[in-house]
This record gives sequence, structure tokens and C-alpha cells, in this order.
Amino acid sequence: MVLRSAGNVRSGGDRDRRARAPGRRLVRRGPGRFPSWYDWRVSFFDYLGDPDERLFLGRALDGSLDDDARHLYASRLSEKDPERAEWLRLECALHARATVDAGARARFDHLCETNNHDWVGLLRRDLVLNCGLARDEAPRVRFALVCDRHWESLEPTDDPGVRHCGECNQSVHFSDSAKVAEAHAAAGHCIAVPRTLHDGGVSLDVRHVLGRPDPIGDWARRLFPEGGSRGSR
Repeated sequence: MVLRSAGNVRSGGDRDRRARAPGRRLVRRGPGRFPSWYDWRVSFFDYLGDPDERLFLGRALDGSLDDDARHLYASRLSEKDPERAEWLRLECALHARATVDAGARARFDHLCETNNHDWVGLLRRDLVLNCGLARDEAPRVRFALVCDRHWESLEPTDDPGVRHCGECNQSVHFSDSAKVAEAHAAAGHCIAVPRTLHDGGVSLDVRHVLGRPDPIGDWARRLFPEGGSRGSR
């Protein structure tokens, strides 16, 4: 739960002073997976306010933030924000090649949760669709649900274009074209697609679209016009 910094939080003078700092917000950590108590983080707008970071975020927004730029971005963050720097380096390594190192995958998932979610979302390159956990749903519903798993944290297989998800125990097929993605979806396979996919009448890139676009929902309705029957596998 995210609590806006306010005077009703009484956790010491230093924390009260930080609460009044512009752009700050208070994040309550739940028990178990993450440290309990309270943790301070800057908002995404603080990152945009940094002229150096703004250059990299602009490239992420226009889709031109490649691996070289991500590594340069990580080097700029190394001292002031080592966890975001680590996320960038891990993302580059795991996006290019899956690893059998469960610790590295778990660390990446942890950093996805503990770093600013808006920032992680902007830099995320792929979306996992047609999640196996929803295979009892109608095909249109299943396809339109965006899985919260990341391609980078999936397990390797013998095929570099296919990774294994331990949560739904399904193979996830990377598809960089609409035709290939649709064939896998029709067969009941989990898929990963680029966030900027623009192919075969499908355009997931909504950065320059006004209103509240729903490109994945539109794609699902086109692919399964009647909704389909439940339990498609």
C-alpha cells in the first residue's frame, strides 16, 4: 500500500522532515517477502526532473534505449541508486539469455518489486500474454490478461526462443510478429511479445495515442471474435 507523505505518520523527526520533502512518498512494506516497516523512495517524477536521467527515459519512451544505452544508464546510477543500476544490468543479461541460476532470476524479480514500478514498467521490453494460469477462462479473456511475470525471469529451455514458467508450468514462446503470436495463442500457448509490436494490423505502441487505448483487448477481440469456449489449452 502506498501512503502519501503526511503529517499523521509519526516515525521520528528525521522521517517527518523527509515526509515534507517534495516528490517523496511513503511505501509500506508488507511482511514476508520484503522488509517490514517503512521505506522511502522518490517518485518517478523525481527521475524525470534529473536532466541526466531524462535523456535515458526519453529514449525508453521512444523505444531507442538499447543495451549499450542501458549499460551507460546503469553506470550513471551506480553511486546514487545501486539497486536501479543492478536492475538495468540484470535486465540486459537476462533479456539476451535465460539463466539456470535461480538466485539471479529471484534477484531480478525482487528488484522489479522494490524499484519504482512506473520506472520498471517504462523500461520493460516485453509483455507475457495468454497466461497458462488463466487457461480455464474463455480464450479471449485469457489472451487479454497480461501476466505479471517477466520474460527475463523465466527458466531456459533448449530453444532460446522458448522459456519455461514455473508458476503455470507452461512454455512461453517469444513472438516478434503478430502472425506467429496468433498461431501460438490459437494453440493455447503462452507468448511473450515486444511492447512496441507493430505488425499485421496489431499495434501495441500507444505512446502517441490519446484517450484510454486498449490494444491488447482489441487484439483479443479480433483474434477470438466470438470469445471462444472455456478451457482452451
